[in-house]
Amino acid sequence: MPHVMDPQERAESVELKIYRSLVIGFLLLVMGGALSIPFVYESQTLWYQLGIKKIMLRGGQMAGLLAATLLFVQILLAARGKLLKKLFGVAALMRWHRTNGIIVSLLAVIHVMLVLAPEGVANLPISKKYWPEMVGIALLWIILSMAISSRFREKLGLDYKKWRIIHKMLGYLVVLLIAVHVLFVSDSFEHAIPRAALFTSFLGVLLSVVLNKIASGSSKL
Repeated sequence: MPHVMDPQERAESVELKIYRSLVIGFLLLVMGGALSIPFVYESQTLWYQLGIKKIMLRGGQMAGLLAATLLFVQILLAARGKLLKKLFGVAALMRWHRTNGIIVSLLAVIHVMLVLAPEGVANLPISKKYWPEMVGIALLWIILSMAISSRFREKLGLDYKKWRIIHKMLGYLVVLLIAVHVLFVSDSFEHAIPRAALFTSFLGVLLSVVLNKIASGSSKL
C-alpha cells in the first residue's frame, strides 16, 4: 500500500522541490553566463580566425569555460555540505560527483583539441612566454589521471585511504590552477565582469569548503 503523506510531509516535499529547482536553476544560469563569455567578451585570438577555424576556437573556449564551471561544482559535490545533503541526499551527490568528473574530463579534452586544431599540434605554445598554456596542459593531465584512477582504482590496486587523500589534494590544486589558467590565458578576463565572476566563483567555493569543514568539526565535538 503506497504511503500517504500528511499535510506537513506534503508541504516539506514541495519546499524541497522548490529549493532543488532554485539550486539547479542557479547552476544553469552560471553555466549560461560562462558560455556567453566568448561571444560577449571576444578574445583577440578570435579576431584573426575565419570560418571553421573560428568556430572551432570559440567552441574550444566554450568547452574550457564549461569545464572550469563544472570543476567548481565538483568541489562542492565532493564537500557534500549540509544544505546539498538535505536537498539531494548523499547517494545522489556521490553519483553526480562521479558523472560530473567524467564530463569535466571529456570537456577538457575537447577544449584542448579544438583550441589547438586551428593552429595545428606542431605549433604547440611551449615556452616561458606561454606559461598559462603550460598550466592548462598540466591541468589536463591531472584531471585525466584523477578520472582514470577514480574509475579504475581497484583494478590499479590503489589503497582507498591513500588514494582519497591524494585525490582530495589534487582536487583543491586543480581548482586553484584552473582559476590561474583561465585568468591569464584569455584576454576576455581582462574585462571587469568576467574577472569579477571568476574571483567570486573561486572565493565562493573556497568559503563553502571552509565553512563545511568548520561545521563538520563542530559536530564532532
